Amino acid sequence: MEYITLTKGDPEFESYLLGTFDSKSRALPVETFEGKNSGERVTFRIVPLDKLNVPPWWKVYFLSIRPELAGLTLGPAAAAWLNHSGAALSQWTRWPSWLALLGIFFLFAAACLYNDYQDHMQGGDRRNRQRGSQVIQKGWVTAIQMRRWAVLNAALALVFGVPAFFNAPLALSLICLGAAVAIFIISQKWGLRAGLVDLSLMLLFGPLLTCGIALASYSDFNSGDIFLGVAFGLLTVWVFHLRQLEFLFRARPESFRTFLGFLPFEKVRLVLVMESALVVMAQLAAAVWLRLPFLFFPLSLFISLPLWICVQRIWQAGSPLSSSLMGISWRALIAHLGWTVWWLASLGVVNWNSM
Repeated sequence: MEYITLTKGDPEFESYLLGTFDSKSRALPVETFEGKNSGERVTFRIVPLDKLNVPPWWKVYFLSIRPELAGLTLGPAAAAWLNHSGAALSQWTRWPSWLALLGIFFLFAAACLYNDYQDHMQGGDRRNRQRGSQVIQKGWVTAIQMRRWAVLNAALALVFGVPAFFNAPLALSLICLGAAVAIFIISQKWGLRAGLVDLSLMLLFGPLLTCGIALASYSDFNSGDIFLGVAFGLLTVWVFHLRQLEFLFRARPESFRTFLGFLPFEKVRLVLVMESALVVMAQLAAAVWLRLPFLFFPLSLFISLPLWICVQRIWQAGSPLSSSLMGISWRALIAHLGWTVWWLASLGVVNWNSM
């Protein structure tokens, strides 16, 4: 078995990271070291491609797009689609609406694929094997192939989004421009310490998404779509924060995409507890604005239980390595799923019972 250690200044360094050094072998990173003066140094294990037992491409693709996170985009999109009744139903353009949902899926997939590529090249997924899909690190796909997949999925998102675009060209142009700016800020990590990336995440997974789906489906959006988007956007940022909590002191702050990495743990706990209360209040405030039946408000006590269990575990944690934080990423996703089901059920009963 062959090993090779390269530093960032070596001419072949990037080709080994990208996987372009040899078409019949893969360079698996086994150790990444970054010193203050020496720069990045990576030790690769060279493995012949036929020795890797690479799964079928569709399975690698499925794992790469992080299916457990799909609800963060498809949930708000479906809720915005349901958030219209009466005369709006007669304006529903069915095919553009379905195609817009497919476009959102492919855009989400493109973001996940490019995120894996970027984190591999920057070292985050190489230093911490619990981050990302790890398909590049296992040699199932090269980084350059992952980047090509990202471009292809972005192109598919654009193709499927075109029919919906003609429903409201001007308004959707502004939505797309806002989404592009948000994605650029997130990818470049502008204003990371100040929370600008967090705000961009909230807008991207919130009002930009819900208003965009409303425009694609009904050629218009209302104040309810904005409130619904804010509620979902805050909930999604909360999920990202909790997923970061498990790796808070295992990587450099700059490798994260939220401001929490720059705070001491005691402040992180306080921020997350306060944020949890804000998330619940945002869901209830949006429900009041949308005039949901009183029946669904008592149900919210049950729905918010996974969220408050997360809060309890956070408050009990004495450090980021505390056993009470184990599995908190999945608990956060369960909490998001619970609120998504609550929103879909309530909006479905209120607005679509006349279909």
